[in-house]
Order: sequence, then structure tokens, then C-alpha cells
Amino acid sequence: MSGLSGILVAAMAMSPGSIQAMTLSEAVSRGLAINPAVMSAEAEARSVATEVDIARDSYWPSVSMSAGPENEVFGEIGYDVTATQVLYDWGRIAAQVDTASAEHRESLAALKVTSDEVALDIIELYLDVIAAQRRVAVVEEYLQRLDELAAMTQERDVSGYSDRSESERASLDLARAREQLSIERGSLSEAQRQLSVLLQRELLTTQEPVPHSDLLETLESPQVLDDAIAEAPALNRSQAGVVAAEAQLDESRAALKPQLNLEGSLLRREIGGQVEDDQVIALRVRMEPIQGLSNWRRAEAATQRVEASKYTHRATLMDLERTVSGLLEQRDVLMMRQDVLQQQVRSAEGVAATYREQFDAGLRDVADLLSIERERFEAARQSVDLKVELYRLQYQAASQLGMLDAVMPGIPAHMAGDRNE
Repeated sequence: MSGLSGILVAAMAMSPGSIQAMTLSEAVSRGLAINPAVMSAEAEARSVATEVDIARDSYWPSVSMSAGPENEVFGEIGYDVTATQVLYDWGRIAAQVDTASAEHRESLAALKVTSDEVALDIIELYLDVIAAQRRVAVVEEYLQRLDELAAMTQERDVSGYSDRSESERASLDLARAREQLSIERGSLSEAQRQLSVLLQRELLTTQEPVPHSDLLETLESPQVLDDAIAEAPALNRSQAGVVAAEAQLDESRAALKPQLNLEGSLLRREIGGQVEDDQVIALRVRMEPIQGLSNWRRAEAATQRVEASKYTHRATLMDLERTVSGLLEQRDVLMMRQDVLQQQVRSAEGVAATYREQFDAGLRDVADLLSIERERFEAARQSVDLKVELYRLQYQAASQLGMLDAVMPGIPAHMAGDRNE
């Protein structure tokens, strides 16, 4: 059974169709390149970058023009062309530029966060495929051993060395194992289907996704952990939000004060019944229109937004610290479990061999052999899941900290949360 399935998988992988062998980094690179959420975040970042240029254009003179009939009797047309240069505005334009620049940094950080989240989704599904493939292999090996035991019990029945209870017990375990194989193959198909949706390509053959470095081990150092969290894209995004809110507060406060402008106008207007040309150059002091207490309330609202953004920043920091600390704790627990499970697998293999010798000598029955094979199978299956979970923790930590390029070289650095951007 296992040999036939292996031949089928190999044949499908070698066919010139859409089924492709793909490493984890290749899968992530492809998924990021075609993901609409990443494309949306990139477009948003470009849009906000344009807003920065718009804000800087406020340093240039503004020109306004209007035209219309001035004298209804003679049908003459008047016009007003006014150029205005801001001389002093209490830092209002500078605050607008600072706001746009901070929002641009925030959008870049948001792009990194989105890219890392999408990349982690792909990684998790890839790991699900890996785990399911390994579990299928473990069940197939277990089935092969059960087939041998079932064949042996049938020979004993025919020879009269035992009653039908031995073969029936072996058949029961064999049926359960086949059911488990169906479940694992279903899990594999589901993981492959979900991954193919993200990659827009079917994927059957994979490679062991070993992280390039043990990131969690380096994060055991408190200083390294603090530095990594301080550079995390999510924290950079919230910090940029604080800066943007503070710049908006500066702008709202500057809007409460008069602005000094140099204005020059070319006019053609009706004066004393005659339409005449006129030119005016003057210094003018202008203020924003005042409607009730709205101007002062805008400043108050901006102050409240600053306070809210600082709380958001603190909450983001706490979430990062809690998440990464939790991953470190899980790693320690899983590594201890891994050592125990590996010992269980080795012990089960040794006990199985001993039981087989004792069975041949008439000191054990088939129930003992089936029981130890079941324990061996369970330990092997848990060991497979545990190994993949340790990989998963590394990639989850890297995604949280924007360091996927450290554990998975070869992916686009600007899309995977490059910390040097």
C-alpha cells in the first residue's frame, strides 16, 4: 500500500502539469507576490507617500483665480488673480509635513506587519502539509507492521496454535489504523488545498523547512529580546501613530493663531460704475474661521488622540512582550517533551523487538505485541507533531518581530519585514 502511494506521488510530482515542488522560502515569496492584502498595503503606502509631497507643496505660493461679469450694462468681464505666500504660520505647515511623514512611516510599518502576517499564514499551512505528510508516513509504517502481525496470526489460526481471538484482535487494530490513515490523508488534502489557494498553485512535494537560525535561543538574552521588540514592525507602526497624533496637535494649536501672508493680486473690477484694472501687494494677517468653540475643541480632540495613541503604543508593547515570552516558554516545554518522546520511541522499538523474541519463545501473546506497537506508533506520531511545532514557534517569533529574513533567507526582504528599511 505504502509503495503504491509513493509511486503515485512521485509520478504526479514529475508530471509537467501545475503540481510543483517548492521550498518554504519559494512558497512564501510566491504567496507574498500575489497576495491582494499585501498589494493593498503597498498601494496605501504609495498613496501616503504622495500625501507627503502634497504637504510639502504648502511651502510654495498658492494661486487663486476667479472671473465673472462685472457690468451688466456693457457685459464686461472682471477677474481676480491672487498669489499668497505664507511668511509665518507658527509651524502649521511644518506640522502638516510632520503628520504626513509620520503617516508614511506608519503605512510602511503596516505594510511590513501585513507582509509578515501573510507570510506566517503561508508558513503555517506549509508546516501543516509537512506534519500531515510525516503522520501519513508514520501510519503507513504502523500499518505495515500490523499487516505482518495479522498475517502471522492467521497462520497460527490455520496451524491450530491459537484460536480466532488473536486474528480478530489484529484485524481490529488493523481497521483502526486504516481509519487513522484515512483521517491523516484527509488532513493532508485539506492543508494542501488551503495552501494552493494562497499560492494559486497545487503543491504536493515539499522540503524540510528547517529554520536557518535558532531565533528563540538568541532571544533568551533579555537585552537581545528588548532590542528585537523595540524594532518590531508592529511597535514601529504604533510609534509612528504617536508621532502623527502629536504633529496633528501642533497643527491644531497653530491654527488658533493668526497667520502672516504676503499677498499680491491682479484685479479687474467695477469701481464707481467703471470697470478698471488694479494691482495690490500687501502683508495680511489671516485666521481660520471661528464657529463657536470648534477651533479650541479641535485642539482638545487632538490632545485626546495623542493620549489614545500612547496607550495604543503601550498596549502593542505589552502584547509583543507577552507573545514572545509565551513562545519562549512553549519552546522550553516542547524541547523537554521532545527529549522524552524520542526516548519513548527508542524504548518502544527496543521493547517491541524483545516482545517479538519472547512471543516466538511462547512467553508473550499477540495482545502484547499489538499493545507495544500501538504505543510505538503514538510516540512516533507525537514526535512528528512536536518537531513541526518547534519549527512553528521559530517562525511565529520571527513574524512577530519582523525577522523572517533571519530564519528564512531568500524571501523578499522588503516584503518580509526587513528591519533596515
